[in-house]
Amino acid sequence: MSTRLSIDPQFRAGFGGSANRARDDRPVPPRAMAKSAQKGNRRRAWPRWTRPAVKAAILLTPVLIVAGMAVSAWQRGTFAETTAALQESLIQTSASAGFAIADVLVEGRTETDPASILRVLGVQRGDPILAVTLSDAKEKLESLPWVASASIERHLPGILFVRLTEREPMAIWQHDRKFTVIDREGRPLADATELARRGNRRIETLPQVVGANAPMQVPKLLAALDNVPALRDKVSAASWVGDRRWDLKLKNGVVVKLPEARMPSALRQLAEMDATGQVLDRDIVAIDLRQNDRAVLQTSATAVLPWTEEENKKKPGKKT
Repeated sequence: MSTRLSIDPQFRAGFGGSANRARDDRPVPPRAMAKSAQKGNRRRAWPRWTRPAVKAAILLTPVLIVAGMAVSAWQRGTFAETTAALQESLIQTSASAGFAIADVLVEGRTETDPASILRVLGVQRGDPILAVTLSDAKEKLESLPWVASASIERHLPGILFVRLTEREPMAIWQHDRKFTVIDREGRPLADATELARRGNRRIETLPQVVGANAPMQVPKLLAALDNVPALRDKVSAASWVGDRRWDLKLKNGVVVKLPEARMPSALRQLAEMDATGQVLDRDIVAIDLRQNDRAVLQTSATAVLPWTEEENKKKPGKKT
């Protein structure tokens, strides 16, 4: 037989005996019940993510204000000025802290004037070493005539280290009564007379080139001579004739007249002739290689020597 049990809503089970039952049976005041209900309603009205969102907003507000001020200052141009002033102040402060130029060390310098290095760098002892812009300094160093390439480093706290690769002087260009040292590309390097006055003995070993546009043609001539090193070492001067071709003057005084179009093959031909028959050791003053099928040797002392700018004044001579 089943029995339905009725549950008394006012009944609350307890373990404290009659005292607990008496306290639990005490009626709840109506005002307290109303406040509790309102508090429960307020708690249920706000989602759980509300509190962290409010905290994040409080923290981010100052950041957003500062960012807005920064953007506004940037648009007015004052932000960049302020940043530059701050950076300049920090650099000056670093010099006081010991990061100042004490010395400039240079490696690879032979012909470059030390004063010109300091001049293009624009630095003095005691200047802030952090104020040197390395990329700008490299570009300025490579603008010097003798410098082919350069690198510069800071060796903190106070050393600027410069490494140079200098251009190789290859000839002395004679034009308009001036003598200029040029490199393999025909680039002017220095005044040969001034270098000689300073006691530079190196330029005495350089061949001379003559002619208004000779420096522009020097690279081709040197490339052709590199293929015949035995002949190259005997050349003392070269004259660019009629803006068309070269005449070479050898150290023994022999003049070699080269053709316009086939200069490399003509030089190889002469080198072979000298290797087999010692042509250049004979009693001759000139060799004309301008004809394709033969070489013409001049033996007269009146043969033309084109080592003045009046090369067109020719004299008769005996040819063999």
